[in-house]
Parts: sequence; structure tokens; C-alpha cells
Amino acid sequence: MVLQKNNSQKNLIQVRELILTVEKKLSTFGNEKFVVEKLDSEELADFYKILTKCEIILSKYENKKTTYEHMKKFVDILNSTIESLETMDGKIDELTISADFSMKKIREFESQYLNSSTSFHSS
Repeated sequence: MVLQKNNSQKNLIQVRELILTVEKKLSTFGNEKFVVEKLDSEELADFYKILTKCEIILSKYENKKTTYEHMKKFVDILNSTIESLETMDGKIDELTISADFSMKKIREFESQYLNSSTSFHSS
């Protein structure tokens, strides 16, 4: 059995397969006709305990990995939203500056118009 880094799902499957194999061999001890290779019943029971603990740890790790992936997606969504808001805020600032400039131009035009119509009436 070769455990693989960063692939806890495959590792968990391999451990579960080993557990099934050990369970099958443990169940044969009631029948004296079957002989287990190199392990006596106590050694096999110890190995079984180790494998079941390994399965529990890998299962917990897999759940944490899933939680991490969901949290990462959530944080990515938040970051994307913040970037959009910052971009929108920048565009709003640009529009405000543009609107202020336009209002200034309108006031200048209005002032010139009022001055020209006053000078026209006074002549």
C-alpha cells in the first residue's frame, strides 16, 4: 500500500480495503483450517486497531479539507466582491469629478450668459 500525499480520499479507500482484509482474516480464527500469514491473532487485532484509528484520522482530515475548500471559495467570493466595490467606488469618484467639472462649466456659461445679457441690456 503506497499512501499518496495530498490525496486523502485515495488513502482512506486504501485503509478501508486493508481493514476489510484484516476483518476477513480475523473472522477466520474461529475456524482452525485457515492460517494467517505471519501474524497471530493478537498481532492482527493490534494491526486492525491501528487501521481503524487511521481511518478515523483520514476521515476527519477529509472533512477538514472539504471545510477548507468551502471557506476558500467563500473568501474568494468576498475578495472578488471587494475588488468590484473598489472598482465601482473608483468609477463613482471619476464620475463625481466629471460631474463637478461639468457643473463648473455650466456655471461659467451661465455667468458669461448673464454678464453678456446684462451688458447687452445696458448698452
